[in-house]
Formats: sequence, C-alpha cells, structure tokens
Amino acid sequence: MVIYLRQILMVLCMGLITLNLSGQHMAINADGSAPSSSAMLDISSTDSGLLIPRMTTAQRDAIASPASGLLVYNTTTNQFNYYSGSEWIRLSNSNTVSDLSGWADYADTTYKESSPFALAGGVKVTLPNNAEKIVDFQKPLDVPTFYDKDNSIITGRNGDGINIVVEFKVKPTTASSTRITSAIDIGGAVGEIYIRDFILSKGQGVEHHFLTSFSGYTLGTWEANGGQVRVISTDAVEIYDIRFVITRTHKAR
Repeated sequence: MVIYLRQILMVLCMGLITLNLSGQHMAINADGSAPSSSAMLDISSTDSGLLIPRMTTAQRDAIASPASGLLVYNTTTNQFNYYSGSEWIRLSNSNTVSDLSGWADYADTTYKESSPFALAGGVKVTLPNNAEKIVDFQKPLDVPTFYDKDNSIITGRNGDGINIVVEFKVKPTTASSTRITSAIDIGGAVGEIYIRDFILSKGQGVEHHFLTSFSGYTLGTWEANGGQVRVISTDAVEIYDIRFVITRTHKAR
C-alpha cells in the first residue's frame, strides 16, 4: 500500500507532529529538529516508541520473497525476527540461559506395577510414555517440548547437544535368563544408535531398575525424524514407571 506525502503531512499536522525534510533525510518529531545526516529516517520521541509489524510464525513464513534485513515481531515466540537472506533469525540476548539450554522430565502415568506394559519376547517396540507428568525448566523460547508425546519422539535440531536418561522398572515373567536392549531409532540411513543391553539377573518376578544415560548431538537426520526409544527383550517382561529426562544444549544461532 502506497501512502502519499500529502496524506502523511495531514496526519502529522492533526497530531501536532513535525515532519522535517532535509535533502534525502526525514525526521519525525515534536520539536522540529533536523534529521541526522546518517539516517534516512530519524524518529524522535520521549513518550512513544516505534511499533514493528506483529505476526505469528505462520504469518511470517507466508511473507513472499522477504528482503534481507526485513524485521518483524513474532507473537508466537514473543521475539523480534529478521530475515538473513536465507532464513529467519531471532534477535535475543545471548547471555540468557534459557536461550541456550534446558532440561525436562517426562514421566508416564499409564503403566504402573499394578498394570504394567507387557512386552513379549523377541518383539521390538517403541517404549510408551504418555508424558502426562512433566517437569521442565529453561526451555528455549522457540522449543515447545523436548519430547513429542503424540508421536513418541525425542526432538532435536541440527547441531544441538543432547543428554538422555531412560529409566523404567522391569520384571521378567519367565525363569529364563533375560536380556533387555534399548536404543534410540532416528530412522533414515542411520537407524538405531546408543544401543544398551541389560541382564535381568535376579530371577522371575523380581523387580529390576533399568537406567541408561548417554550424551551426543543431533544432526539433520535426528532433526528430520526425531528419535524414538526402542526396546526388545529376549523373553517376556513387564515394564512400568517409565521416565525420560532430557537435557539439551543449543547451538548458537
């Protein structure tokens, strides 16, 4: 939309605001002062600010062919964003802890000792966790969750560091010597990583506490597919009190 100078002048006069034109420079203020020679537009005020266009992330992404340096206020993340020429970059305080790292604890509330998850021998499954009990602090503003419970996926971004603790209780339901194996499946050509084995040595019907922890980093495949916690047991077991604790350190952007 084009706004003509005459219309601007009418608005400024009605509001008792001065428009000062000097060569190729323009000043908007209440005292008639000249514009700075280094500024194309010089706005001065002691009681008002400059309001940048406000929009959601979806509306921002719908801008056709954004110019490099284009600035908007993202109401989804409550941050200023500018276009670098290839992607939208958020303006943030690099000293803010929550901008760089965070942790969260996701606990399942479905499978308890009285109603465990029954895992048949030799069957590999995604470990269930409805994440109905969550404790999370200091998540970066543009990361809503570290665990997508709807798809049973641990999320990640290219270049971020990650530490994952997988914890649950398990009872063998046969007298066999049972081994249970966990892994993170990120799909694609990579598949399963961080494979861990655990021997249930205490016997049939005896509770074992499974806990594994690993640190790494998430690259493009993890970002595209997410990571699922997969488990398989050599013999039938019962699993309950499932919990994921996830810490992420974010790549500077």
